[in-house]
Amino acid sequence: MDHITEGGPLSHYKFKELKVYTSTEWLADNKKKYRQVFDCYEVSYVYAEMSFYNRLFDEDDWDIAVRLKCFSVVRGKRKELCELSVNKKVSKYDQMVYLREGWGNKNEGTFWKKGTYYWEAWVNEHKEATKYFYIEDAGEPVTYDHCPYLELKSLRLYEGPFDDLPEEQRNYFKAFNTEETRYVYGEFVFKNLNEDIKWQCELFAKFYNGARELKGQVVRLQNIKKRRSLSP
Repeated sequence: MDHITEGGPLSHYKFKELKVYTSTEWLADNKKKYRQVFDCYEVSYVYAEMSFYNRLFDEDDWDIAVRLKCFSVVRGKRKELCELSVNKKVSKYDQMVYLREGWGNKNEGTFWKKGTYYWEAWVNEHKEATKYFYIEDAGEPVTYDHCPYLELKSLRLYEGPFDDLPEEQRNYFKAFNTEETRYVYGEFVFKNLNEDIKWQCELFAKFYNGARELKGQVVRLQNIKKRRSLSP
């Protein structure tokens, strides 16, 4: 939503997005490894990133003050964990602007425990956005060759229309005709290794071409209930 205040800082930008990440590694195009679900054993700091379009691009420099608030949610009640002030001089040479700040402890697994959390981004007294994230705990860390949350049982590909196909109508292939293929779907079937608890699962399905360039990506955030297998 676009908020205009004549002569004020809200008139100088157009809000784009509020995202969450934990890794400080820089990726292409000034991006981070954005996620919403994290394992408690891997988390030290959780960062919020507010991005916006600079309406005074190529015209003038200006200042913005943003407050990033983080809350935990327990039994429907929220508790404020922190309020961080981010002050920035926006350059007229920046068409897109990113404001980032984080909270936690440098020792992984110390501060962030299993639960539901969210960040809020405020400019003056105006709340721009809310972004939820989740910390999970499977009782042991995730390693390169072991995931204590899920076990992959099968992965199959099929062709279909934009609205997908019911399972009984799916024909599975390893090769597709370029002239007849509409959409290529991936069917992932997992065994839930945490059947006794409910937890949040975030899946990234990435499609690559022959040169290992990213062709497309689908992100699925799914609430896993007790004693249920997952097949997105």
